[in-house]
Parts: sequence; structure tokens; C-alpha cells
Amino acid sequence: MKVLWLCNLIPPQAGEVLGIQGIPKEGWVEGLMTAMASSGADISLAVAFPVSEEYDGKRGSFFIGETFEVSFFAFREDTVHPENFDPMLEGRMNRILDEYHPDVVHIFGTEFPHALAMGKAACGDDFHYHPGREKILITFQGICAAVAADYMACLPDEIVSSATFRDALRKDSIKQQQEKFQARARNELAASGYAGYLGGRTSFDRKWAKRLGPEAKYKYAGEVMRAVFYEPLPENIERDPNVIFVSGADYPLKGFHILLRALMDINWPELKIRVAGQDIVSQNTLKEKVKISEYGKYLGELIERGNLQGKVEFLGRIPAEKMREEYLKCGIYICPSSVENSPNSIVEAALCEAPVIASRVGGIPDIIEDKKECLLYDCNARKPLDEVAGSLRACIEAVMADPEAAKRRAQAARERALKDHDPATVANQIIEIYTEMCGTDE
Repeated sequence: MKVLWLCNLIPPQAGEVLGIQGIPKEGWVEGLMTAMASSGADISLAVAFPVSEEYDGKRGSFFIGETFEVSFFAFREDTVHPENFDPMLEGRMNRILDEYHPDVVHIFGTEFPHALAMGKAACGDDFHYHPGREKILITFQGICAAVAADYMACLPDEIVSSATFRDALRKDSIKQQQEKFQARARNELAASGYAGYLGGRTSFDRKWAKRLGPEAKYKYAGEVMRAVFYEPLPENIERDPNVIFVSGADYPLKGFHILLRALMDINWPELKIRVAGQDIVSQNTLKEKVKISEYGKYLGELIERGNLQGKVEFLGRIPAEKMREEYLKCGIYICPSSVENSPNSIVEAALCEAPVIASRVGGIPDIIEDKKECLLYDCNARKPLDEVAGSLRACIEAVMADPEAAKRRAQAARERALKDHDPATVANQIIEIYTEMCGTDE
């Protein structure tokens, strides 16, 4: 069985072959690839991914382990402006299909135009190779339509309607960011219509699958984390109860402003907030002042108003090994997003037995259970910021008041994560979908 994966980011192994520095995101693709290699299934795998113009059309291969060879196809795409569909992408997808001739096309996510381009190419009726709709599987990551609806995440109206010099220059104000997700949602709808199969993990994405691709077959499709998160835990984990770890804060959807508001004027002298991601709040130099966004400016104001100066540290993009270190030493991992499907950061934190607090939105209640495995707080993107922040603060105070209960929840969450995200189990789930798509019994 020949399987082609269409991914949003370059796998690190392919990046190493091409000499491209990879981005430590979407580790579930890497994790599933490793699980596939260990499955023993009769599968030939290739991955296609977007690159800059200088790498367009590059081909090659790499090995997972000693014997599992993965072919790769690089294609040019403007990932800086994913709201714009380039018709030339369909031709690039046609070339990949003609060259590899896959039995199954698995598209990871609906967030980028290449998903729509592949759908068009795979279902065409000209001289190119077209596997057809029944050979296309799209597994949901985020849902652009849901992101567009809840993007503002309780932001005050005056912040939503404001823009910095950088925002005006880039046409990237908060309102314009939301409009870009609305455009991506239109591409998402069109792409989903080309899929014979849609895969997901939560009642949230199942609901959206019915809206976006009502004629497609919905299949449960689990996710695998990166290998480092399955390693045995250290015997004596020394957590710092004063550390809150957050895995993203660079745009409103991630809800970092909700966390800052929840911690405003809190009596917590030793508090440290560590953020995996770029620093978008600093204005120490002229360059930083010119480049700051309205959202970054607002976060800076919240830090100052909340007397949180010196307590927030941005770590930049960090690899899986460093993420694991952060999960292992934090007192609380918090996911304050206004909408999510099945955030891998929560699963990673659970595998590391970090006490988890998360918003009760999207698919989160399906992957971790409130009060038994974590604490969930009420979050509605259309409610006042103070109300939502108050709900989050109550959860933080509950963890601080009873750390032993938090530890028990974290242990239960790890037990569930190990079961739900077992690599061999997930690989077999995906292989069963591929087998059904091919109409074969293997």
C-alpha cells in the first residue's frame, strides 16, 4: 500500500537532508511516522510539505530506524499568507501525485491552501493521476471556522478595534487576523468536500465534520506524541510550585491575556510564568517598538498593570526535549485557549504528570476529564474578560490550596494519556482506515 502524507511543516528528518532548520511544532506527524515504522505493516510512505521557493521541487528520502525508508516531496507555498489560495498549487500537487502514484492520500489538517489544492488535484478528470475522493483522508487538527468564530477570546472592544504601526503596515490588525481565518475557513470547507474520509478524536471535530463534509465517512483517528514524552518519568520529580508553564501566547486565540488577567495583583512573590514561544511584548529597543503588535502591546500593559514585571519569561521555540523539561519542573501547566480541538500540549503535559488547568472549550473535555484528571474552567469567548479570568483564577487557587489532589489528578491523567495515545494502537487505527479506503484486507 502506497501512502502519501500531506503535512503543514517539514519533518525534521527531511529538513536535515535538505539543510533546512525545522520548526518544533506538529510533533504528532513525527510520532505517527515512528509508530508506522514499528508497526510492521506493508506500507510505503512518502511525505509532502511546503517550503520556500529555493527548495521547490526537491525530492529525496530518509530512514526511520534502519529499514523504514520515507520518500519526500517539497513544494513551494506562501505559508506567511495562508488565507490566499494560489491556483498554481494544484499543479504542484498533480506533479507529486503523478510521480508517487499513491493508493491513499492522507492530509494532515485543513489550515493551509495545499489541503484544498490536493483535493482538487486528487479528484480531477484530466490526464494526471487522480486517486479520487474515496482515497482521500483528512484528519482534523484545528478547525479554522471555529477559530474565526472565537478568535477574539474575550478581548475588550477597544483593543480589538486598535492597531499599531506594525499592524497597519502588514494589514494584520486583530480584526484582520480574524478575517484571515474566515478566508481560511472558506478554503477549509472546500477542501473537506473533496475528502471521502474525515478523521478526528473529539465530539467537537465530529460535529464540524458533519458540517464541513457531510458526505464523508468520519473515522476515529488518534494522535501519537513525540517519542521523548513516552519515556519513563524520573524517580523523584522536583516540581517548582511557583512555576506556571504555558505553551503558546503569540495570538489572542491562545488566551494568554486571560491568564495575565487572572493573575493580576495576586499575592505570589515567587511566581514565575514560563512561555514556550516568541516574545511579542518587549519594547526595549526602537526596533521592538516598531515591530510590536496591538496584541503584544496589550499583553505588556497587562503585565505592568498586574505587577507581573520580571515574572514572565518567553523561551522562544524549543524542541521536544526542552518542552519535556518544562512540563516536568512546572507546578501547573495551563492551556487558556478560547477554542481548541485536541491540543497536544495537554497530552504532553499529562504524560509528564504536570498538573493541568485548561479551558472547557472545543474538544478539551473529551481528552482530559475535569476534576478527575485536571481542572477545567468556564471559558466563553463572548463573555467579559474579568468573568472568564475569575474562573481561571479559582482553578489556580484550588491547585495551590491542595497540591496533593493536583498530584493525584496528574497521575490519573498520565495513565489515561498512555492508553489513549499508545503509539502502536494509534498506528493500527490509522492503518485500518487506509485498508478500508483501499478496499483490501491486510
